[in-house]
Amino acid sequence: MILTFLGTGTSHGVPMLACSCPTCRSTDHRDVRTNASILLSVEGKNILFDCGRDFHGQAIRQGIDRIDFLLLTHTHFDHVAGIDELRVFTARQKQSIPVFGKQEHLNYLKTYIYHYLFDPAVQRGGGIAKIELVALNGRFSLEGIKIEPLPVYHGCMEILGYRFGNTAYLSDVSRIPETTREKLFGLDVLIVGALRHTEHPTHFNIPQALGIVSDLQPKRAFFTHICHDILHEAVDRQFADPTSPYFSPVEVHLAYDGLTLEL
Repeated sequence: MILTFLGTGTSHGVPMLACSCPTCRSTDHRDVRTNASILLSVEGKNILFDCGRDFHGQAIRQGIDRIDFLLLTHTHFDHVAGIDELRVFTARQKQSIPVFGKQEHLNYLKTYIYHYLFDPAVQRGGGIAKIELVALNGRFSLEGIKIEPLPVYHGCMEILGYRFGNTAYLSDVSRIPETTREKLFGLDVLIVGALRHTEHPTHFNIPQALGIVSDLQPKRAFFTHICHDILHEAVDRQFADPTSPYFSPVEVHLAYDGLTLEL
């Protein structure tokens, strides 16, 4: 399996509009962050985790030529606004794309955001994305990969993270319930959101994310959903520096757009 970080940024993205901070002016490609998303590639099939408004550019950058499944964490716009772009793939593949998520998230998607995909009275114009909504109810398998939805909290909202194989993806998270935490010990790879240096009401910051890593003890950890407060080079090297307050005995890195991992 190959995991690709399509995006590692927040809803604002980096560079952020109307900002001239060091990160937004950085020439380091790792400081360019689009909406958070990952792609899991296995045996010629692609499993997409979230599909935000930056998906068009992400797909072009990575040369993505097919999407077979979409897994949603939640329905905030930076995680679902690119679903309309899937119409190219459904037309070329001549089949619908299953979209997995919590029933309440799928209902919201169908009712308030993409109602025109399901309303036969709507004029189709240039075509629509043909998607099949699949409500999750426990573990399931895709292309031989066992996937487990994991309830986590994004502020007061219960959303989903996912464990697949010995890897877990928790993008927008501020609290991990004990029942989920028990399923995250001893991972090969833990991917968790770490928004910024200071605290935030709906996301872990870097110290909190480091605390999760220290508790769960994965072999490696990667931080994502990063805002423009974080300058990649300056922060990433601190994780391996014993003199830094961000030092971690576990291998930790900031993820960046386009980073690939072999799982």
